[in-house]
Amino acid sequence: MYQYILYGMTIYTDIDFPQLLPGNTVMEKTVTVSEGVIPDYILQETEKKYEFGEKVSWLRNTTCYLYMESGNHIIYKALKGADLMKLRSYILGWGMSMLALQRRELAMHCSAVADDRGAILICGESGCGKSTVTTAFLERGYRLMADDMALVENMTDGKTIAKPAFPYQKLCEDVAISRGYDLKQLIHINEIKGKYLVPYQGDFLINSEVIRGMIILRKSCDDDLKVRELLGLDRFYACVNNLFLRHLLCEKKYDPIIGSQCLKMASAVPMELIERPAEKDTLNQVIEAAMEFSSWISEGVS
Repeated sequence: MYQYILYGMTIYTDIDFPQLLPGNTVMEKTVTVSEGVIPDYILQETEKKYEFGEKVSWLRNTTCYLYMESGNHIIYKALKGADLMKLRSYILGWGMSMLALQRRELAMHCSAVADDRGAILICGESGCGKSTVTTAFLERGYRLMADDMALVENMTDGKTIAKPAFPYQKLCEDVAISRGYDLKQLIHINEIKGKYLVPYQGDFLINSEVIRGMIILRKSCDDDLKVRELLGLDRFYACVNNLFLRHLLCEKKYDPIIGSQCLKMASAVPMELIERPAEKDTLNQVIEAAMEFSSWISEGVS
């Protein structure tokens, strides 16, 4: 068995994950990932592709079957001719995020950075400038926690924490080439969008951090950049609409269990929406607005 550290947990797995951090220390929470028997009712399913449950969740696609149980175990069955890289990606993405829901945690589709004051989550669909803003924070001394997905837990003391992923960044093919990477040496994770996992060479943070703010980036049809603080229900919708599983969950993201965790996060985390014109290059203004937000929340405004 291989042993890694991921999202503040010890991961025991029968397949290797080159992107994960090896760890000999046994954390309070553990997860096992192993090849095993998938229940017949799932193997015989011809219509559903996934199902969420408090104790059992599952997913099937052209690469594998995944069976998540009790918040601490992932059973996989690779299909004939399955790509091992894709299998790893599905386990770390869909598998871990489904497992998190069973533990009353939220898997957020975001980048996460942190300094000694806490973590900042940066959310946004592809092309909104998420990678650029993340890089701007890193260049100002922040440490990387996650590039694509962070786990969020609402603590009993009212604080909300972010749990770090692994020290890799997701780059488009042209960006990876421009930075001098040999594509053959990288982990190819998305054939359609041409995305690759690239080892992060900077300072990676392995400890969980209190979230002190969340930035949501969005493209708009307006001519000017718009920045506004999110309050009340707008914060709640920002949470549910940036869940990693939002497209699979559909209306289930408003179910009581998931919705209650999003409400707790919304009440604890200051949020800012930055809308940038789709037809203008305003990335410098976006970065400036993000840095102003970081300074603003550091002064205790919420």
